[in-house]
Amino acid sequence: MIKILFLSLVILVESTALAQAEVVTNPKAITVNATKGDSITRTITLRTTEKINTLKIVNSDLLSADNSTVLAARAIKFTSPPTQINPQELISLPIQFDLHNSSSGEFTGEIVLTYEAGEKTVPLIVRLKDPWPLPLTVLVLGIIIGMAVSAYSSQGKLSDEVTVNLENLRTQIAADKVEARSFWSRADIYLNIAKQARDAKQIVEAQAAINNAKEVWHTWLKQRPDWQILFRYYDKLRERLDREDLKEDTSALYIQGIDRDLEQALQNAPVLSTANELQQVLDKISQQINTYIQLKTQLEKLKNLIAGLEDINQRYEWEDKASELTQRLHMLMPAQEAELQNLQSEINTGIEKVKALEIQILDVEKGIDDGSEVGMVIQAPSVSEKEAYQVPFLTKTGKAIASLWQTANGRLKLFYLSSYLISFTVLAGSGFNQLYWTKPTFGANGWGDYFALLALGFGAEATRNVVTQVARKADESSS
Repeated sequence: MIKILFLSLVILVESTALAQAEVVTNPKAITVNATKGDSITRTITLRTTEKINTLKIVNSDLLSADNSTVLAARAIKFTSPPTQINPQELISLPIQFDLHNSSSGEFTGEIVLTYEAGEKTVPLIVRLKDPWPLPLTVLVLGIIIGMAVSAYSSQGKLSDEVTVNLENLRTQIAADKVEARSFWSRADIYLNIAKQARDAKQIVEAQAAINNAKEVWHTWLKQRPDWQILFRYYDKLRERLDREDLKEDTSALYIQGIDRDLEQALQNAPVLSTANELQQVLDKISQQINTYIQLKTQLEKLKNLIAGLEDINQRYEWEDKASELTQRLHMLMPAQEAELQNLQSEINTGIEKVKALEIQILDVEKGIDDGSEVGMVIQAPSVSEKEAYQVPFLTKTGKAIASLWQTANGRLKLFYLSSYLISFTVLAGSGFNQLYWTKPTFGANGWGDYFALLALGFGAEATRNVVTQVARKADESSS
């Protein structure tokens, strides 16, 4: 009986010992952060409080959070562990991770250690990301795209806008080329200046010239009916100057001055505020033409009276006097109003004096007295007076920008170089670190991760461009 009790006690003690056997692992969980294509080895240590036998390692596929992708179990390889571990014996167990054919992402699973008295699970987390060359290339591509957009915005865009404005304005003014006359000529000159400035990359000057052309053309369009009326009146004045009685006096300074003033009035029409100003100029020219016609008619009247004198000596004397008056008329200018009045007074006085002398043929005097001044021109037609249409443009800003580019060239180059360095090192660098280096599963979202890098590169360049624009505006406001 005693032997049976002792044997039962021994069996009970051994069973209790086996049940209390526990495997302790270090670390308790395994986390691997790696790049696709890596081959990594991790080591865990095993220690047991009691002797264990038939130790085996079992692993399975690792799954992503949504179970859509799998890290195959064959990618994880173990060195065969000993089948028996003595109490407090420390065993090293290498684990090889072959990640050449794996997808990016975070995968979770566990390693199961089985033995005769139980089992031990070791949680396993594997985080994989794409290799760095492609993400870095995408980031640089984003920066390049941003630089291209900035360059186009600062130069190409303005040049294209100038080109479009040039073509549109040329098309607009072409329809009124004949009617607009000097307005078309002045606008065309400004457009040619704008084209030359654009070809020379002088965008500010090109924009200013286009704005000047627009201002001229808007002035024409705003009072187009009035301008047309005055241009037709200009044609009448020109036609009057070309008639035979005045055309024979083209050598006279007076006629030459009127011809010059008339042409100048037409050419200066685009710089006038309103059509009313051109009306006043043409009205004054018409008065000058009438003054000349009156003087010329009075001189002819005097000559006819002189031709009727019976006394040959008196006739010769007055013929010399008439020649002198004619010469004075040809030498005077339209602006010499006082001299013209004196000349007119002398002619009228001469007519009265000759009339007082004995005239050979009374019918001549009667014909002269009844004669009237023909060929006189009427005054310029009235037009409505309107305020000038002002086309605002940033002349002051353009000059400030031009001055900014021409001065302190070295400091400007240093400023732009620093802005690029800051953009690439601070903004792009910190963003790449945040989106790639510190993200162990980069690439798991496919193109989403890469588009984030592309946007980062573009945003870095856009931020740099905004900073330089703000600095430029600050300089302009202080200048």
